[in-house]
Amino acid sequence: MGKNNIYSKEEISKILKKASEIQTQKDLYGDRDGLTEEEILQLASEVGIDHSSLYEALQTINEPQLDTSYNWLTATSKIQNVSFVEGEMSSDAWEDVIHEIRKVTGGIGKSTQTTKSFEWEQRRKEFGYKHISLSPQDGKTKIQYVHNWTSLKFLTLFISAFLGSVFVLILLKGIGMPKSTAVLFAPIGGITAFLGSLTFLRFHFKREKRRLKNIVNAISKKLRSSNTPNISIEDKEVYSNENTANKSRDRTA
Repeated sequence: MGKNNIYSKEEISKILKKASEIQTQKDLYGDRDGLTEEEILQLASEVGIDHSSLYEALQTINEPQLDTSYNWLTATSKIQNVSFVEGEMSSDAWEDVIHEIRKVTGGIGKSTQTTKSFEWEQRRKEFGYKHISLSPQDGKTKIQYVHNWTSLKFLTLFISAFLGSVFVLILLKGIGMPKSTAVLFAPIGGITAFLGSLTFLRFHFKREKRRLKNIVNAISKKLRSSNTPNISIEDKEVYSNENTANKSRDRTA
């Protein structure tokens, strides 16, 4: 590289930015391609990131990137979510959690337990399915949620477009328009109804996202309460006996 080269202000800015990135890479990784989990934990601690948040990020790093927004072109009909909540899922809390799930979803489903997870599934031929999996991991519970309503989407779009076309056809014939002409304009009603269905499906998507949030919050609340230690009857009896003994000694004194 020539020592007498003259660089513009824009080039200087790019050079310094790139040099800064290279220096940062060297400071973090040295000559290696990456860091171990222990080194990442240490680095996170130095920049003020708590271990709990970093642990959740490490657990979900290999999860597929999930689309959380509605796509008007494809009329999104699926919600997927992976999250962690405090407290470990247990057999004792499972029935209460199922009850909370049913309250939010407004229906019943099939529940199963394995050595590693607790699962709840609801299938409806016309409206798709919901599946919730809870896996206890190191004091937390991993919640995996999938909800698919593809069948409802196609039924809604097809039926609305068909009925919209039929409605316009009948309306135009009713006002005296020739059948051949009415048939040409009938698709306008179908397209209008189709667009209305897309709006309805977007509303449905938003509503199911709110339900997902409510489910996660309900499970989190239930797990926190089930993992909170309570004073047992034996503890109360010991405490009562100690108070009685103390009062007896005070009277004797």
